[in-house]
Amino acid sequence: MSVGAGTQTLLSEHKGRLQFSLALAVDFGKWFSPYWGARLAVSGGELRSRYPSENDMVYYKDVVVSADFLWDMTNTVGGYDPYRVVSVIPFIGVSTAYAFKNSFSGKTFSMAGTGGVRLNFRLCRYADLYVEGKAHVVSDSFNGVVHSKRAEAIFSVLGGFAVNFGGTRFKSYNPVEEEFAMDAMNAKVNMLRASLDSCKKVKNKVIVAPAPAPVKEVVVEKLKPCSVELTSAVRFAINSSEITSEEMVNVYNVAQWMKNNPDYKVIVTGYADKDTGTSGYNEKLSRSRADAVVAALVQQYGIPSDRLSVEAEGGSMQPYPDNNNWNRVVVFRSIADGDCSDAAD
Repeated sequence: MSVGAGTQTLLSEHKGRLQFSLALAVDFGKWFSPYWGARLAVSGGELRSRYPSENDMVYYKDVVVSADFLWDMTNTVGGYDPYRVVSVIPFIGVSTAYAFKNSFSGKTFSMAGTGGVRLNFRLCRYADLYVEGKAHVVSDSFNGVVHSKRAEAIFSVLGGFAVNFGGTRFKSYNPVEEEFAMDAMNAKVNMLRASLDSCKKVKNKVIVAPAPAPVKEVVVEKLKPCSVELTSAVRFAINSSEITSEEMVNVYNVAQWMKNNPDYKVIVTGYADKDTGTSGYNEKLSRSRADAVVAALVQQYGIPSDRLSVEAEGGSMQPYPDNNNWNRVVVFRSIADGDCSDAAD
């Protein structure tokens, strides 16, 4: 939904300079894809013209209702970006124009054609600022005066605010995320293959030995390792600390591991890619990402907050130096609570 105000004039029979007056507008629409949408728009106000001489002023009111087709030229040419600041949106449509309180003719109706261009300036997820220029082409009799012209035109320039109900926008496809997931799956497959090959080698080397002599069983208490490697990682979109539904499965895996290993605490470390943002902003963004993961572990999966701690590396340290897009990430490191041992078995 958009609400705006501006100025308008009628290009028709007149004497002297064009007369401009206040115009108001409201419209309701929907984007069916990142590239096209439709809207129902209502605009109007007061129109003025000096006729039949420069000393005479004709006043009348107008209301125009139009159904418009919207084309997001910026997304079509430059690709969809939900965080784009400026969008150029041409539109075209059909409309009905109504004029009343006209000293020449009282009331007039006209079918009209509508065309124009709109500039959207993104303010936040829920609101945009817009500037729009458009024209309604009406019949020659719309202002109550008929000359040799075939048509007249109402020109208007408007500005206002557009509200995006629900704050929902389209989600762009990110090939890096798919590549990251495929690499992780391939790594797991290779690890399982290596384990299988190792088991086969051990099986081939088994030699039947004589039964050992009975010995007194000695029970040795085995200390848990001081640290356990956690391979799960939670990735984020650029300039965002919101956990997507695809990444929430990694948060769930960490929560299940912590429930199965109550003697461990986990350090949650956030990162940001160094190629975007200042060092101060990246430090805040990486901390916000780590805080979001901790909040999900505590609030959604019931992990006690005293078992979690947060570190923020910003962009000063890059866990994935070969691919900067992977550094928008939160990783996990476990620390044993109590006696432990780092010695190999």
